[in-house]
Amino acid sequence: MPKQMSLQSGLLGAVLLLVAACAPSVTPRSIERVVLGLPSDVNGLNPLLTTDPQSTTASWRIYAAPLGYDPRTGEPSPHLAESWAVSPDNTSITFTMRDNLTWSDGSPLTVDDMWFTLEALVRSQSAPRKATIAGEIVGAQDYADGKTQQIAGVSTSGRTLTVQLTGPLCTAATDIGELPILPRSVFGKYMDPADPSKTIDDARENNAPPLASGPFRFQEWVPRDHVTLVRNDHFYLGPPKLDEWVYRVIPNPTAIAAALKTGEIDVAQLLGRVDDLKATSSLNVYSIPGTGYTYIAWNELRGGKEFFADKTVRQALAYGLDWNQIIATLAGGEAVRVVAHTPPTSWAYDPTGLNDYAYNPPKARQLLEDDGWKSGPDGIYQKGGQRLAFTLLTHPESPLRVGIVQVAAEQYRQIGVEVTPQTEAFNAFLQRTISSRDPTYGDQGGRDFDAYVIGYGQIGPDPDAYLYWHSSELLTGLNRVGYRSVATDRAVERGRASCDPADRKAAYHQMDLQLNEDQPVNFGFVTTTQLVVSKAIQGVEPGPYTFLAQWNVEQWSRSH
Repeated sequence: MPKQMSLQSGLLGAVLLLVAACAPSVTPRSIERVVLGLPSDVNGLNPLLTTDPQSTTASWRIYAAPLGYDPRTGEPSPHLAESWAVSPDNTSITFTMRDNLTWSDGSPLTVDDMWFTLEALVRSQSAPRKATIAGEIVGAQDYADGKTQQIAGVSTSGRTLTVQLTGPLCTAATDIGELPILPRSVFGKYMDPADPSKTIDDARENNAPPLASGPFRFQEWVPRDHVTLVRNDHFYLGPPKLDEWVYRVIPNPTAIAAALKTGEIDVAQLLGRVDDLKATSSLNVYSIPGTGYTYIAWNELRGGKEFFADKTVRQALAYGLDWNQIIATLAGGEAVRVVAHTPPTSWAYDPTGLNDYAYNPPKARQLLEDDGWKSGPDGIYQKGGQRLAFTLLTHPESPLRVGIVQVAAEQYRQIGVEVTPQTEAFNAFLQRTISSRDPTYGDQGGRDFDAYVIGYGQIGPDPDAYLYWHSSELLTGLNRVGYRSVATDRAVERGRASCDPADRKAAYHQMDLQLNEDQPVNFGFVTTTQLVVSKAIQGVEPGPYTFLAQWNVEQWSRSH
C-alpha cells in the first residue's frame, strides 16, 4: 500500500474515533411492561365465545365495544360509540360510532363491523350470549336458522347502526352495546349468508387475533404459560403509555403472592385475607366489594342422579352445609353470605323474605325422610333404587373451592349424603361444565357432571339475570344446571321489559324469592376482591365494576 494512502487511512480512523468519543451515548429505552398473574390459562381470545374471567380479562383488552361502563356506578358510557339513543317505547336502539375509527393496522373500523359481529354471534353454535341476542333482535333468529341472508332488524346509515327489537327491552344498551366488535375483514371468510352452518366457532384467529381495536394487540400465546399483548398505536384514545401487557399463568395463590412480593408480577386478584401483602412496602392492596358469588351447582339434567331435580333434596343440601364456617375459616372472613342471585352491591338487591338456610343438619335429615328417603346399611340415604351419592367437582387452581368441596364431603356425610371430591384442571373443568353432554339428557341441555363448585367473577351492574336463569339458556347460556321454572322465566322477562326502576326491582325480587325457594344452586357467598398492585404502577383506579381495574389501562404507566 502506498505510504500516502496509509497515512490518509490512519488520519481518517483517528477522526472517526474522536467523533465516536465525543458523540453522546444512546441507551436503548427499556420496555414498559405490566405483568398480571392469572390462576389459570385463558380458554380463548374471542370475546363472543368465552365467558371465563381469564379469557375475558385478556380478550377485552384486544377488542373494544361500542359502550363501556362507569367503573363505580356501572352505568353504560361511550366507548367506540360516541353516543346511543333508545326509542321512547324501548323497542329500538341506535348507536353512533365515532368518526375515523381504525383497527390496529390502520384499516377503517365501521358500523359494518358491528353489524357483522351481531351476525357472527347469532350464527354461532357455542356463543353463550347467542340465545339472548337472537331473541332480542327482529329477524335474528331467522338469520340464525338460515331462513334469511341478513338480520332484518339491523340497518345502517353513515356512522349509525339501528337495531329493531322484538319488544321493549331495558337492557339493550348493555346486551348489544357492550359486545366487543370483531373485524369482518378477518372473520367474514368463515361465514356464508346462505349457509347457517358456516360460523366463526373454529376460526384460527379466535386464538391469535391479527387485528385489535382495544388498547393492546395480540403478540403471542404460549399455552399454560403466558399471553403477551403489545401497544396498539391506533387505539381511539391514543397509544397506551405501556409497551406490553402480559398475562402470566401461575396456578397457585401462594405462588402468586410470592411473585408479587419479588416483583415477578405486578398485578393480581386474590380472595380472602392478604395481611402479608398489605404489609409489603412495595405493594398497594385495594379491597373491592365483590359482585359475583361462589356457589355449588346441582345438575338437574343428570342421568342416574335424577334426585337433583327434586327441590326438597336441594333444600336439604342447603341446610346441610355451614357456609358461615366456610366464610370464617376458608375465606378468612372476607366474604358476605348470599342466598339468591342478586348481589348486595346491586341497586336491585332486596333481602326481604329470603330464607337464609342456616346450618341445620336435623332439619336436612327430616326433609329427606319426609320426602321418602330411607337410611341404608352404610348410613347413606336411598330411594327408588338410587343412593344419595354424587361426585362434587372443582378445579385445583382455587384452594378456596377445593376446601369447600372437602368441607361439603364431611358435612354432607353427617346428613346421610355421600360426596366424592374430584378436581380437574381449569380448562378441562370448563369444557365439562360448558360443552359436554349428559348421555341421557344431553339433548335437553344436560352436561356430563353431577355437581360442581365455581363462582361468577363478576355479575354486571345491570340486575338482568336472563342469561343465568331463563329456561331458554339451557343449551348455550349460563343456565348449565338444567333449571326450569315458569315463575322465574316470567320474573326475568318482566325485569327486561318493564323499564321503570321500581318495577324492575320488584321483578328481580320475585326472581330471587323463587330462586331462594328452588335452590337450583346452593348459594354461597360474595368474596371481597383483593386487588394487589405494585407501587411502581401508576394510574390504577379500581371500583366495583372495573374487572381487575383495567378499564383505563391506556393510562397506566411504570415509574422507575
